[in-house]
Amino acid sequence: MRTKALLSTMSAALLLASASPAFADDTARAAELFATGNKLFDEQKWAEAEAAYQAAWDLRKSFDLAGNLGDVEMTLGQHRDAAEHLTYALEEFPAGGKPEVREALLKRLDEAKQHIGTVTIGTNIGGAKLYVDGRFVGQAPLAKPVFVDPGKRVIEAKLPGHDDVLKTVDVEKAQAQEVNLVLAPKIGGAPGGKSKVLIGVGGGLALVGIGTGIGLLVAGSGASSDAADLRKTLVPGDCFGPTDPAKVASCTELQDRLETKDTFTNVGIPLLVAGGVIAAGTIVYAVLPRKKATTVGLVVAPVVAPTFSGLFASGRF
Repeated sequence: MRTKALLSTMSAALLLASASPAFADDTARAAELFATGNKLFDEQKWAEAEAAYQAAWDLRKSFDLAGNLGDVEMTLGQHRDAAEHLTYALEEFPAGGKPEVREALLKRLDEAKQHIGTVTIGTNIGGAKLYVDGRFVGQAPLAKPVFVDPGKRVIEAKLPGHDDVLKTVDVEKAQAQEVNLVLAPKIGGAPGGKSKVLIGVGGGLALVGIGTGIGLLVAGSGASSDAADLRKTLVPGDCFGPTDPAKVASCTELQDRLETKDTFTNVGIPLLVAGGVIAAGTIVYAVLPRKKATTVGLVVAPVVAPTFSGLFASGRF
């Protein structure tokens, strides 16, 4: 077991940053915490050393601080965090740094990778924010794979104007895999993710259904009124086997008016009801908050039967 920290002094670049008054306080505090972490590490007080290094890291980032933080995280079994910090330490390792220290960092990173997996996250659109189990890991396109704890992990991409995309993957230790997330634009882009197109179509269909239904019922009422006027010109029995041409014509017209009234009524009432249903559904969809990952759809189809004609509407709002 290591009893001495990998790097015992802060990097020159970090210490020189104290020359800038704006960074002097943070840099001095980071250096103090770094030294405290090294002392605690030497005393094998791993948790306390990790806390000191982390506090210093939050103030100032440097390769040597990342190396020591990753080293103690390995001792504590925090393999994913260790891999991230050790990778940073190697990427920022100075050209004039000690080769043996670099080799020690590489060895520790290899050890960390045996306990975690790596995921390369790709998207069809750049600029999307990427998350693993709700933790922000970067913005697409990512320059390198993401270190991930083994087990079931939820990969997510978010981009304004697009539906969020989630994918659950099984991550195994020491294994690498790729995850591709395809973002699709929100239809219409209305506030709250509501579709302006769907609201407009629903409203239009509702108006057509209600308006046409009312119009047909009014026309049916007119045909019924005409039929009543024709009845006044006839007496009971005139339309049962009439021979008078005038009465035959009146009876035929009466029958046509009654059939017209029935047709308009049979079609007008369903259209009026369908328009009301579509209007109610559209209002509910437009007003109520949208649930995440809810599929919204509306299907409207004509229905024609021997005794009925109208519209059939179904959907989820």
